[in-house]
Amino acid sequence: MIDKDFFTIPTEHFTIEGRSRAGHETYFRIRELGVVLDIGRCPDMAIGVPEIFITHAHLDHALGVPFYAGQRHLQRIPGGRVFVPREAAGDFRALMLLHQKLEDTEYDVEIVGVADGEAIALGKGHEARGHQATHRVAARAYEFLEVRHRLRPEFAGRDDIGELRRQGTQVAEEYRHSLLFYTGDSDRGILESNTALFKSEVLIMECSFVSDGHQERAARYRHMHFDDIAEFADRFENRLIVLTHFSRRYSRADIRDEIRRRCPAVIRERLRLALPEPFQQL
Repeated sequence: MIDKDFFTIPTEHFTIEGRSRAGHETYFRIRELGVVLDIGRCPDMAIGVPEIFITHAHLDHALGVPFYAGQRHLQRIPGGRVFVPREAAGDFRALMLLHQKLEDTEYDVEIVGVADGEAIALGKGHEARGHQATHRVAARAYEFLEVRHRLRPEFAGRDDIGELRRQGTQVAEEYRHSLLFYTGDSDRGILESNTALFKSEVLIMECSFVSDGHQERAARYRHMHFDDIAEFADRFENRLIVLTHFSRRYSRADIRDEIRRRCPAVIRERLRLALPEPFQQL
C-alpha cells in the first residue's frame, strides 16, 4: 500500500524523509545523522537506526517506542537509545518494563531523559541539544550540531601557524555549527522564548493549523497556526524551513494554497511543506 503522505526533502547536508499528520503519525529519518525524530507507530525504516529522539509522549509521536525495542530484539540488533523529555523518562521506562512483562522477554534499548540545555554526543562529529518546547505535556525540541574547528582569533593572519603547532601551541578552537532544529509539537511560545531555532541551517517546525477561524483552536491545544509563524517571518535566518504536523482536516492542496496566500515574501522561497510532491513548495 502506498503511503500518500510520505515525503522526501533534500537539504544541503542531509535528506529528510518521513510522514507527519497531526493526531495520526509523525516520524522523520535523517539517515546521514543516524537519527529518527519521533517514531509514530514505528515504520520499518526506524528499526535499524540507533538513536531515536522523542519530543513528547503523545501517541502519534511515541506509540512505536515499544515496537522499536521489540523488533530490534527480534532481529538481534544490539543497543539503541531512545531520548525523551526528562520529566517523562520514568513513565517511559515503566511502560517498557510492562511490555517486557507482556512479551516475556528483555529489550536492549536504553531510555534516556533529556533536560532543557543538555547536550548528547552523537559519535565524534555531532551532538544533539535539548530545548524546552511549549506544549500540553512535557516536551523537548532538539537541535543537532556539527562539531567543527577553526583558527583561534589571536592567530589570524600569522604565517607561522605550522611552527606554532609543532611547538605544541593550541592554534585551533572547537565550535558547534547548528545543522538542524526540530521543534516537535509546540505553540508560539517556542518562537517567543528560543533564539537558536532561528539560526539553524534547517528548521523543522510544527504548523498544525493554517485556515481562518482556527487560530483559537491552535492556542487552546498548544499548537501552532501559520499566522504565528508569519508574525516572526523577519527573524528566520534558516536556509530552509520545513513545516510539518498539518491537521487532517485539510487536504494537501488546501495546505499549500492557504500557506501560499498567507506567506510573507521574506520566507516564501525557503519554505517547504512536509508533504509529497507537488505540494512541497509554494
